[in-house]
Amino acid sequence: MSKPDEIPALSYILEPAFVAALLTAGCLINRRRPADVVQAHLALDDNHVPAADPSEPIPWDWKEMRFLAWKMKIPSNARFRMNLSSRFLAMFPFLLEVWYWLLTYWTYQIARAVQALTMGADFRSLAEKHARQIIAFEEWLHIDIELGLQHLVMRHDWLLVFFNKTYAMVHIPATIAFFGYSYRYFSPHIFQSTRRTLVLCNCIAFVVFSSWPCMPPRLLPFEDFGYVDTLHTGKAASIWTTNKFQNQLAAFPSLHFGYSFVIGLSLFFYSPHRVIRAVSLFYPLLILLVIMATANHYLLDAVGGFFVTILAYRANKLLLNLRPIEEWFFWLLRTERPMDKVQFQSVMNRENISPAQRDMAQRPLMYGNPV
Repeated sequence: MSKPDEIPALSYILEPAFVAALLTAGCLINRRRPADVVQAHLALDDNHVPAADPSEPIPWDWKEMRFLAWKMKIPSNARFRMNLSSRFLAMFPFLLEVWYWLLTYWTYQIARAVQALTMGADFRSLAEKHARQIIAFEEWLHIDIELGLQHLVMRHDWLLVFFNKTYAMVHIPATIAFFGYSYRYFSPHIFQSTRRTLVLCNCIAFVVFSSWPCMPPRLLPFEDFGYVDTLHTGKAASIWTTNKFQNQLAAFPSLHFGYSFVIGLSLFFYSPHRVIRAVSLFYPLLILLVIMATANHYLLDAVGGFFVTILAYRANKLLLNLRPIEEWFFWLLRTERPMDKVQFQSVMNRENISPAQRDMAQRPLMYGNPV
């Protein structure tokens, strides 16, 4: 693993700045015109009557939402529609996806940090035992290709550098870029299902490697197995792979491969661009080779990541039960949750709003007209 003193000082600025730039780009390319937002809200309320005083708040109301097997009453946040925060989110709904990603990322990282700080020596020995079991099982199946692949890659300096940099610096930016692209070009239902699947992958994987720790090849005794930590050898220093609080005994399942599999398959089936569909499946294949050649995962880790994604996809609707909690959170912020893409697009299509209507000279969200 790369050491902190090997990371150029500028990387602590440039790498987060690159991620922030991708998130900002996602917000800009998925922004909504104020007139569209107004038309969509008016279409939702068949009985909409403009208030005599535009600043007059919408009356208090309640609505029901399901939480597991129960129905809960939650406040309708429509009364906060004209708040500045509500209007801003209505025009930049991808900010909600940024929030989801940050919440998922930091919850996952904090959980792994807590685990890394609390696990003892027994946890490490158990992880090594499980790693030896995986290697033995792969040998029995004659699929133990990781060491041979690493030796092949290490014969070519340019390939080693490419694989190291790919592992260290591609996973997070590629995922964020995928979110921005799929939000814009996928159908709303497909995008939301894909996003929930990726979130649930983290949850399932955390449960698995917390209950069944597994040491990656690079941490196994070199004398016994011969694996090299190429990220350190190749000096592929990155702030994303250098973290003293990171649980390094979490090889199985591989989220690197799980994420790349979901991204590649989604782009292959749902991207409207032929070029992207043509190259999409090369992404999970590349990541599969990278995670093995850098001695971060076994082939069976990728198999585990595959099954985690299948399970997450089948169960992703479970996350919809968190919507009542989210609505209460927005109530505390005195903000109306922006119309999600499914609702917004269905309303716009149903109302068949013409370009002329969308090009209204008025900017109602800016001047406080009722929405």
